[in-house]
Amino acid sequence: MGLLLNNKLSIKERKHLAQIKEMNCGVCDASGPSDAHHIVQHQQYLCIPLCKDCHTGYNGIHGTKAMFRIHKLDELKVLNETIRKIVNG
Repeated sequence: MGLLLNNKLSIKERKHLAQIKEMNCGVCDASGPSDAHHIVQHQQYLCIPLCKDCHTGYNGIHGTKAMFRIHKLDELKVLNETIRKIVNG
């Protein structure tokens, strides 16, 4: 399946993103709801749950990335843990 334009997400993509947003932050474990951070834009299954601070805060992924360094994490490590939690329930 190709990329969907104009943010027209499939039902499965919407469900997946909703599940990501219900999770605790993948970096600091702050209680959800979280933002769904896209590792690759428009790739709905390459998303990780991040709290506002770890997402858009000064020390977050779109800032200095200090929270990722402090916790010795990167986006792929958080994605791996996110998938593990989804698969294992």
